[in-house]
Amino acid sequence: MDIFDELMGILTFTTDWGTRDYHIGAIKGMLLTFQTDIQFIDISHQVARHNIQQAAYIFKNAYPNYPLGTLHFIGVHKQNDHPSELIAIKKDGHIFIGVNDGFFSLVFDEPPIDMVKITIAEGSKHLFDLPTLVNSVKHLLTGKNLYELGVRPSKFIERLAFNPTIEDELIHGIVIYIDDFGNIVTNITKTLFEMQRKGRKFEVVMRKNQHTIDSISDRYMSVESGSALALFNAAGHLEIAINEENAYKLMNLRLNDTIRIEFK
Repeated sequence: MDIFDELMGILTFTTDWGTRDYHIGAIKGMLLTFQTDIQFIDISHQVARHNIQQAAYIFKNAYPNYPLGTLHFIGVHKQNDHPSELIAIKKDGHIFIGVNDGFFSLVFDEPPIDMVKITIAEGSKHLFDLPTLVNSVKHLLTGKNLYELGVRPSKFIERLAFNPTIEDELIHGIVIYIDDFGNIVTNITKTLFEMQRKGRKFEVVMRKNQHTIDSISDRYMSVESGSALALFNAAGHLEIAINEENAYKLMNLRLNDTIRIEFK
């Protein structure tokens, strides 16, 4: 039996829309008039505006934890040379609705096979047209054929992930996410670090040598209050933090700033 024969009635949201406006509330209300037992899960509505790399980091570390058959809506969009289009995807036991702008290439290891370009309601000038979006969700939640929503996109947009630059004595990474505590997440993974370290001493260097750290902690409380530390978070990414303080503010680091690991 196909797992999609038993959809879970779970809909997650990952957007950069914030929580002050009406759009998410309107979508939920429109869907509840159709099916009252839908479970709505807000993964995040605080993604940095149009930042699909940040959205991908948040989403790809969250969605695999949901039951198979969950439907995920991603409302983050970055302009590119390809005409903006909404797509629906079935992959790895989950269903996805989002924009064909390279986001999904940052989430999946390989392009999806089952995907369609969703036909937008006639006369609508909005990419996230609410009636179209709600009707598409209803269609998929009831187990109907994905390909009834439209035709295959002419091109699956792919973006190169901002992977670290590797040399024998150096890993050159960047800041990809800042959490609500001001902890700074980089694109340097524990696997890459251990592969390049080879037992050597090292320094994590930030802002042109203004800040350095020469050890990896296993928890925030490993250092005194107010002291900087580096650790690998639950997603396996190198994180820079200050115990009981806001590293983002105190270190003046921003998205896409450079982080280096120098081996000695």
